[in-house]
Amino acid sequence: MIFTKSSPIISSVIKCRILREIRKQILIPKMSSAPDGGWGWVVVAAVTISNLALLPLQQSFGLVFKSRFTELGMTATEMSFIFSLTAAIMGSLGLINGPLMKKFSFRTVAHLGTTVIFFGICLTAFADSLGTIVAAYCIFIAIGQSMMYSAISLALNTYFCKKRSVAMGLTITLSGLGPIVMPQLIVRLLNNYGTTGTILILAAIALHSFIGASLLRPLDTNGKISDVEQVPVASGDPEARSRDIETKNKIETADDSSKSSAPAALEEVKLIVNLRGDESKDKKFDTVVVEDNLLPFSALEESKMKSESILSKISASLDLDLLRNNHFVVIVLGMGITLVSEYNFNSMIPLILSELANLTPSEVATVMSVQASADISGRLCVPLITQKFGWSSMNLYAVSLLGSILGRSVLASWSSSYMVIIAASLLIGIAKGTKAVFQALVVPDNVPLAKLPAASGLLMICNGVLSITLGPLIGLVHDKTHSYVTSLHFTSALSLSCILLWIGERVYNSSRKTSKEPSQDGKNCEEN
Repeated sequence: MIFTKSSPIISSVIKCRILREIRKQILIPKMSSAPDGGWGWVVVAAVTISNLALLPLQQSFGLVFKSRFTELGMTATEMSFIFSLTAAIMGSLGLINGPLMKKFSFRTVAHLGTTVIFFGICLTAFADSLGTIVAAYCIFIAIGQSMMYSAISLALNTYFCKKRSVAMGLTITLSGLGPIVMPQLIVRLLNNYGTTGTILILAAIALHSFIGASLLRPLDTNGKISDVEQVPVASGDPEARSRDIETKNKIETADDSSKSSAPAALEEVKLIVNLRGDESKDKKFDTVVVEDNLLPFSALEESKMKSESILSKISASLDLDLLRNNHFVVIVLGMGITLVSEYNFNSMIPLILSELANLTPSEVATVMSVQASADISGRLCVPLITQKFGWSSMNLYAVSLLGSILGRSVLASWSSSYMVIIAASLLIGIAKGTKAVFQALVVPDNVPLAKLPAASGLLMICNGVLSITLGPLIGLVHDKTHSYVTSLHFTSALSLSCILLWIGERVYNSSRKTSKEPSQDGKNCEEN
């Protein structure tokens, strides 16, 4: 790149911007390729341990709190509000988690998240009103889960690229063992220790997540395992490091001189920049020449530059440029809508089965265990089968939504037969397992690894906004119609809207001929 004087002067503002861009290229090296194995399989086990320890209360929330909700006389709208507010708070932290993951390692964030969840569960055990449940469960546990989700997601996607789907499928499959056993265990605990004692035992189980969090060892910029909590910026090669420091000093000297030079002073800054970091031993360099008649900043130029600098820093730290990508926006919006419907449905399954089919707690636990078994089958078998067809994660996610819609329709229409309920739970479980695998891959398959924390944060923000707006409507529909049948159809309509939205985007892109390349699923390994 060569910048020369093509007009009387080039503004010193432009020069400073050029210098900043050069500094970014020098001082922020790209992460090399993911290990795709090795310690990555320990990370898979670590994430599994964390999920098994932390998720039982969330997965069996309706079963644990059913009697307490009845004692408090809470309506379906209030119950749905609790679920929706939890998701909304988790989502509201999405933009914060991006910068947090840049500042600290995912192991540090995972430790902090586990601590917050533990205290939240302990406080929830003594919650005896809507306000205290909101304070303990919706705030503390939601904050901790938001941190944990960002940490384990980044850890898996850092260690795996080409084998990402295998690692994600294995993690989600092993994590699915919890919902098979926990409903039966929770029913026994409730009979012996009551709601408060059961939740305190679940808090003790949650502490085991510290083991998993401690195994999330960070990688350095060369893709090697490191116990240093913050990834160093400089290269591991001493010669390369000295070149980077020398170049950095040149930039800083040039930048400082540009602020103090006389108006007529003519300065040429020549920089030798390593644009490829440490990707190979054979270094390739680009020459950057900046030649300018330097002028003093006016007050207006300086204020504009400061304001633009602040806004650009905020935008860069949060990676808000992702919102300029229409494809990403459509993905996030569609997944946000479906996550609201699926999350509310899964949380209210015990309440739905108790009202529609008059099942006892033991029968409800059996249905939930059957669904969890089918869930594991879906997580384990469906990805292996569909891998031969080469379908994208978005397509398979949409297929799983169709299966979930069909299962809910069967449950709403023939809830009087116990065998039909078992069959519907099998279908819903397979669809849920398939969706769990591919919903974790949709965003990573469409976003570079460097922007993944921010992309996940934006998805969580969307989930939070939609949860607090659409979530309570599910409970409100029940209270107005006095039946969960209408609520089931409403959740199915929400899931169907995601499929229609994605189809509409493809039709629109096809008609406008703006989509010139095939799907980018699975191609981000070359970019990371």
